[in-house]
Amino acid sequence: MKIKSNLWFENDQKGFFGKGRIELLEQIDRHGSISAAAKAMKMSYKAAWDAVNEMNNLSSEPIVVKETGGRGGGGTVLTEKGRRTIALYKELEQLQSKFWDALKEVGSDLSVLEQVAAHMTLRTSARNQLVGTVTGVEHSRLGSVVTLRLGGGESVEVAITRRSAEEMKIERGKKVLIILKSSWIRLCKKEDRRFDNRLSCIVRAIERDSRRVEMTVEIKGGNTLTVSMEAEEAESAGLDVADRCVACFSRADALLAI
Repeated sequence: MKIKSNLWFENDQKGFFGKGRIELLEQIDRHGSISAAAKAMKMSYKAAWDAVNEMNNLSSEPIVVKETGGRGGGGTVLTEKGRRTIALYKELEQLQSKFWDALKEVGSDLSVLEQVAAHMTLRTSARNQLVGTVTGVEHSRLGSVVTLRLGGGESVEVAITRRSAEEMKIERGKKVLIILKSSWIRLCKKEDRRFDNRLSCIVRAIERDSRRVEMTVEIKGGNTLTVSMEAEEAESAGLDVADRCVACFSRADALLAI
């Protein structure tokens, strides 16, 4: 039996770079547009947009950014980190190929590989997953409030049980995944003091159907959030693409994962 595999990059939380996404980055670099890159790869614009958002959110700095102005009216470009990522991936892909070529055959016991595969395919239905660094923890008898710094420097708070904080070994300097369902976030034209967390943002995309509206907003550092709301609520908010607003959510409406 021969072994073949695909190479994935991952940070402390999950895998977020693979062959398909590297190809997407190459196409964006070639065409200067997410829509053109998606068309070249025969994938939907939404799938390409979601992939770019996740890569940016899980990276320590943006991989893809929007560029404005110029003769072409702007477009989408790779950052220097994006180009370094592609180059590194290509080098590691060559090394991986040489490694597997050296292993001609393996035995029938693949239990270790099965365990690794199960771990790497873990998924969550929550649309928003951001990397945060713990900057402080306040404990009460049963609960803990964790303060975290996002990639753009914003500070957010998440409330969890004290037992969870202890079991996850939450402490200063630890990197964790902040999980937010799209329906847990509210978009306001100005800060709403009723919410513990208020992040300044810009509306980057809006999608609608007959009942709901999804807005993609960009916060500092190039991270993005998807916000889902009823059509009437979206109409009341009166927001359009390029509008500035505030993404608000309660500390109790966020989850932490390691």
